[in-house]
Amino acid sequence: MSLSSLFKRLLPSTDSGTSVPPMDGVFKPNNRLEEAESVVALPGVDGLAVAPSGLVCSAGSSLFLIATGATPLAPRQIAAFAGPISFVAANAAGQLAVGVEGGGIHLGDTGGGFNRLDLNDPMPNCTTAATFGAEGTLFVCIGSSELPASEWKRDLMTHGQSGAVVAVNVRERSTRTVAGGLAFPYGVAIGDDGRLVVSESWRHRIVGIDPRRAARPDVLLDDLPAYPARLARASDGGYWLAFFAPRRQLTEMVLREDDYRKEMIATIEPLDWIGPELSVGGGADQPLQMGSVRQMGVLKPWAPSRSYGLIAKCDAKMKPTATLHSRADGMRHGTTSVVEQGANLFVTSRGVGALLRADAKGFANSGAGSV
Repeated sequence: MSLSSLFKRLLPSTDSGTSVPPMDGVFKPNNRLEEAESVVALPGVDGLAVAPSGLVCSAGSSLFLIATGATPLAPRQIAAFAGPISFVAANAAGQLAVGVEGGGIHLGDTGGGFNRLDLNDPMPNCTTAATFGAEGTLFVCIGSSELPASEWKRDLMTHGQSGAVVAVNVRERSTRTVAGGLAFPYGVAIGDDGRLVVSESWRHRIVGIDPRRAARPDVLLDDLPAYPARLARASDGGYWLAFFAPRRQLTEMVLREDDYRKEMIATIEPLDWIGPELSVGGGADQPLQMGSVRQMGVLKPWAPSRSYGLIAKCDAKMKPTATLHSRADGMRHGTTSVVEQGANLFVTSRGVGALLRADAKGFANSGAGSV
């Protein structure tokens, strides 16, 4: 835990300040995401998983299979659901799990046959990520027990911490809470020691959770400069971690100014709230920070934008070793999912509606964060 994080925990929240960690060191900005290959244009692309037959990705309420051996890559729709897809997970046997906002969890395969997983306890509408464990267990992140996944910004602005990680026994159709009181868990992977590695977005950190016993989460990485999203294992034993938006001082100030924040929520449309976004642009009513004003028609790459594209490579101990960026003047923002397949790294950019591909092997055991 960093010294600044310790001070923030010891001091009252109203006195914690508005500073955010700088994009420096390993997180020093570069243009690697902007320079990555855009292989599929798919508006709303979000979830991503590796199945034996290719990549499985979601866009809106549709599920697609992409055979990565084909040229060019072409998504084939394999299923459509009644609501937006909130996560996609796959295992080595080809089984798929799909979370649907307002529709629970569905199990199936790339052949397109899906059945709703009827559980003893109904699943909330905010399943955000999942990973298959051993013996028919599916570990699921629930971002919020009070709001649907599409209202993630409201959960942030209301200081939501009703999230949880649950273990779903697929055979017995039962659930068990592994950890509760989380501030929007948005990604989960299984470590070599059997612990769950979970991204906790609103607390800007990655935690380790033992699924076998009730215990407080261990902080593995904290005081991050952006909001972490989904994560996946890397071939070298480390992790790939996606960040969907940057932290900004203006947002931090709004989060601690309760009167202003409550009036903003009550009187302004969510699209125009001061806070993080998944994409560049917006209407004339959207808020600007002075550094984000275009000078002579140009937005500087170091401007304090509300959206950003960021992927981090971490080692087995969750220490960041390299990063890929799409800066303020770029377009490939809202990076919500990342997976490694062979020599390729695939990233979903919701901000531009594209599946990106970069060279994954260039980051194995890398210690540099910039070019």
